[in-house]
Amino acid sequence: HTDPARLLSGELVYTGALRTPAEAVVAQVPLWGGSAGVSADGFALIGDAHLWRGRLSSVDYTCPTPDGRPPTREFAGERLARTVCADREMLDDAALDAIAGALADAQVRTVAAALRRIVERWPVITTAVVAGLGDFIADEAASTVRLHTVRLADRLGASARTAPAAAVAWLLWYSLETGG
Repeated sequence: HTDPARLLSGELVYTGALRTPAEAVVAQVPLWGGSAGVSADGFALIGDAHLWRGRLSSVDYTCPTPDGRPPTREFAGERLARTVCADREMLDDAALDAIAGALADAQVRTVAAALRRIVERWPVITTAVVAGLGDFIADEAASTVRLHTVRLADRLGASARTAPAAAVAWLLWYSLETGG
């Protein structure tokens, strides 16, 4: 199986806790009682939404930020404001909470929709093992489709963060060994 084949079958959702551009997650976000379009100019990443909401720490934010400034909550707020072509001074914390929440919720819905397709195809699946930096996304999505979740971090601690990379390496090895 290749990544394009997995994308086609719905087995792969290419989204992550850090680098996914905000505009790849949503087209509109709540703003001042309405719904504003999102600038498709790479001003913020999903990691900024998760950092703003406290789901990720500055230490977790291991990729470059879109504006080159540090991965702090303060600067994440500025980047999120830019998604609606605003400056931080124009938006209060509640507005940024709404923008970050819309991004995070849409990401969970996307993952949940893929899980739903998989469970419909293979109804015997009742458990999702979640791991990695974005395990909280997978955990919430799995709960949405009523899957029992096992958080690898609860069993392996911090080393569970690298489990997705190890799984991909194993898939490659298996594919090479079996020819398929």
